[in-house]
Amino acid sequence: MLYSDLIFIYGFLPITILLSFLDRSTEYKNLILVLTSAVFFTFGKPMIILLLFSTIIFDYLFGLGAGYGRKWFRTLSMFCSIIMNSSLYIIFFWNSIFKNLGVEQLTFSKKLIPLCIAFYSIRGISYVGDVYKKRIKPEKNIFCLLVYMISYHFMVVGPIVRYGDISKQIRRRSITGQNLNDGLNRFVIGLAKVMILGLAFEKIKTAGLNMNELTPLGAWVGMLAFIGNIYFVFTGYTDMALALGTLNGFKYKENFLPLQLSGYVSGIVKGFNKLLTEFFEDFLVIPYKTDKAKYIAGVLLSGILIGLWYGFSQNFLIFGLYFALLVIIERLFLKRILDKLPKIIGYCYTLLAVFIGSSIAYFAKLEDFLRWFKALFGINTDHLVSANMKNKTLAYLFLLIIGIILMIPGIKNTIKTQIKSYSEKSEKNYALCRISQTAGICLLLIMATAASVTV
Repeated sequence: MLYSDLIFIYGFLPITILLSFLDRSTEYKNLILVLTSAVFFTFGKPMIILLLFSTIIFDYLFGLGAGYGRKWFRTLSMFCSIIMNSSLYIIFFWNSIFKNLGVEQLTFSKKLIPLCIAFYSIRGISYVGDVYKKRIKPEKNIFCLLVYMISYHFMVVGPIVRYGDISKQIRRRSITGQNLNDGLNRFVIGLAKVMILGLAFEKIKTAGLNMNELTPLGAWVGMLAFIGNIYFVFTGYTDMALALGTLNGFKYKENFLPLQLSGYVSGIVKGFNKLLTEFFEDFLVIPYKTDKAKYIAGVLLSGILIGLWYGFSQNFLIFGLYFALLVIIERLFLKRILDKLPKIIGYCYTLLAVFIGSSIAYFAKLEDFLRWFKALFGINTDHLVSANMKNKTLAYLFLLIIGIILMIPGIKNTIKTQIKSYSEKSEKNYALCRISQTAGICLLLIMATAASVTV
């Protein structure tokens, strides 16, 4: 089940909200969250819930072990948690690796858990790891840990929620009318990002990067559309996850920072899926001023693991290394050089670096990447743009322009400031803005629902 599925929007979500209001106690809300999350996580595959409960018990025990006793026992507990959760992720998500290695006994005909397991596994590691590093105390109430581990709010694309950030909220929280208003608004906006803008960019990407009719314009615009598609799908699902937390009385950390080219590639890396990057930095990266060699090794290892976490394949391994090397080079000397040059040079460098990095993630085969790269400069192409690419771009031109505006923080922030300034001038203006906002949210929901039906 996905947040964008109609059964989730018009069935699962309203029922969970209604059930959570039947009792004000936090204990009751936690029970409802666990039960509904079990349905969400195992939708269509009810036997998997047995696996989930068993691994939660182990992480609970590993957490106790990482928090008490001698150093070797604490280290052993941490190591066991990493092995168990990493194995869970590989076996049940990237299961095709065993077929490639010839280990048929561990090969499934299809993925048993098509989503969720990546974020589920990393939560187990982060909890035990934070206990091991003494950032938090081990949780003695296994039910509280169960609420954290199995919550469906951040199952699809995150965010990476650390136990220490929400442990107090698990024990005490309330749901207000403001929670409902803010949560529903943000959920619909996130849904619109995925089903309207994300889908529009995907159509343009598919047309432009069609290997049977590559053209120079298609190669450039198609890859830019791929970046836009990834941006709106990830940020859209994250918006929905944060909204689900708000609807249930939680407040999670933001997972995406506005795109800022002034921070160069390092800023983009830290701002996109921010909490995932912070997770690997916390456990693997030594501060640059403390030890340069260990800093470099930590960044490289983090890049490799993040790349493989996104996709268990060679191109994602290169993708992770590529961005890790750029972060290291910027830290060593490139940032100081770029700071002295006109800003436009730094902006162009960042855009080009992200453009090339995205292409590495997109093309699984080297020959396809090389064909695309040559097409950028018109090599081995017959036309400037294909008919299909032209038609798709014109069909989604309006959404393309809106998407570009939303991706540029300066323009988006200016529009927000102007609207806020207008609404504060009088009660009439405020009422008009509120009515317009509500009407806009309703329109977005209708449009996103229509898009879900046609997909």
